[in-house]
Formats: sequence, C-alpha cells, structure tokens
Amino acid sequence: MNKVVIIFIEGDTEVDFYKKLVGYYREKNGGRLSCRVEVKNVKGVGNYQNKVLRIFENRIIPQYPGYEYHVVLCYDSDVFEFSRKPPVDWNSVVRALKSAGVKKVEQVRAVRSIEDWFLCDLEGLRSFLHLPKKFSMTGYTGQKGLEQLFRKANRTYIKGTECRGLVDALDISVIVGKIRSEITKIEQELIDN
Repeated sequence: MNKVVIIFIEGDTEVDFYKKLVGYYREKNGGRLSCRVEVKNVKGVGNYQNKVLRIFENRIIPQYPGYEYHVVLCYDSDVFEFSRKPPVDWNSVVRALKSAGVKKVEQVRAVRSIEDWFLCDLEGLRSFLHLPKKFSMTGYTGQKGLEQLFRKANRTYIKGTECRGLVDALDISVIVGKIRSEITKIEQELIDN
C-alpha cells in the first residue's frame, strides 16, 4: 500500500522550513523517502480546528485515493503555555481526522516557537542579516529575539509571513542536530528504518 504523509503547518515561513526539512531527510535517505509528502499551510494555529479536516477531505483524499494517510500536526507551543482556553482542541482534531480515514496522527510541537529553531543556527542568521562576526548573538530567544536581530540589521521580521531567503540561509543539519527530540516523529514517518 502507498502512504502519504501530510504535514500541516501554521504559516508561510513554516512552509519553507518544513519543505527544507523534508529535503534534508530525502537526501539523508539516499535521495528517496518511504512515502509521498504534502506540506499544507493552515495560515494560523486557530485554523487547525476546522481547516485541517477540510483540506484533508477536499484535497488529499481526491489526490491520493487508496493511499494510507498519516498526518503530522506541526505548531508552536507558546500560544498554549499560559492559555486557559487554548485556541485548538487537539483531541477533537485528531478524532475528526481518524474518523475521516487517517491511519496515524502525530503532533510536533516547537518548544516555544519555530523562531527558537531558527536561532539554533546563529551563523546562518548572522550571514542572512549581514551582521558582523563580532556581533553578539547570545540572549535572543523566540519570535521577539528574531525580531530584535532583524531590527539590528534594519530589517523586519513578521511571524507567519514569508521571509524570502531566511530558511535558505539556515543550515538545516545544524538545526536538526539541536531539535532532534522535537522532530523525531517526522523522521520516523518519512524514512524506512
């Protein structure tokens, strides 16, 4: 049976990152993956509740009839940390997907935010922002840290929007080495072990 892995993400910057991550695993696995892969942007974490199921039923099933469906829900954990009423009921999303025919649903939470992952490759960021070698890159965390770094370079970073060239400038192997425990479910889905 053929398998398709659908990676749902929450913003434009994540599209670039997860496509690069899939490419990294493809290269690591000799130029192939154990499945087909689709990266789908729900455009905001709040859209996971309804949009994921619509995309799955209206786009994935017609495009991949007869496939075994595996879904990976990727999101930043920072919006859920202190919220009394989180924007998404993940159990409800998982139940809906399984009722619609998904065999397996995994969740990949960026501890705090994906911007923290970007900050794992300080040299790539320094190069992208054209910051001098002597510029101290310590102490920056998350979205606010990335915004501050961009301001130091007279640029603007806006979460969830496409930031041309940012992800291309990052060394994905450096990032994977530092966040492996957070993304191991993606690797397991994409590569035959």
